[in-house]
Amino acid sequence: MPLMRTFWLRSRCLLILAIGWPCLGFGAEKTSFRQPAYISNAYFSDKMVEQGDAVQPTSVVKALKPRSRGVAGYFILDLVLTRSGSHHFKVNVIDGKGDKATDLDFPPVQAKQDDQLPLYTAASGLSGAFFPGLWFFKVYDQLNGGLWEHLGTFSIMMIGPDAEKSNKEVEKSGEKKAQALQSGT
Repeated sequence: MPLMRTFWLRSRCLLILAIGWPCLGFGAEKTSFRQPAYISNAYFSDKMVEQGDAVQPTSVVKALKPRSRGVAGYFILDLVLTRSGSHHFKVNVIDGKGDKATDLDFPPVQAKQDDQLPLYTAASGLSGAFFPGLWFFKVYDQLNGGLWEHLGTFSIMMIGPDAEKSNKEVEKSGEKKAQALQSGT
C-alpha cells in the first residue's frame, strides 16, 4: 500500500508540473513598468517673456489672480521622454469641486530613441472663468496613439482681489516683526 501511495503522489506531482509549467510562462512577456515620460518639474508663472527664440517664465508663483480678460498665468511642464515614439500630452483642468472645466492640449512631440533622454518643455496660458479657490491640473501622456497614462497632478490657488490685499498685509506685519527682532526691541 505505501508503494502505491508513493506512485500516486509522484504521478500527481508530474501531472501538476506538466499542466502548470506552461501556465507560468503565460503573460510573462517583457513588461515595462517604466512610464513613457516623467515630469521633472511643474510650476506656475504669472508672466512670460521672449528671450531670443525661446519664451521664458519671469517668476514662479504659488497663487494666481484670475482676470476677466487676458491670461491669468501659465502652467509650465518640464518632461523627460523615456520611450521613443510620438508623445501627446494633455492636461485636465479640474475645479475645487472635482468638476472638469477644460483640457489643455499640446501638439504631439517625437522622441527619437530609448537610449536618449530628450527633454521637453510644454507651457500653456491660463485664461477664462477661473473663480477663486483651488484648481487641479492632471497631466496625461499618450504614446503612439495608445492609452492615456496619468503622469501626475498639480494644483494652484486662484485668489480674489481681497485675498491679495490680506496677503500683503500679512507680509507687511511679518516684515515689521522681523525688523523688531533684528533691532532687539
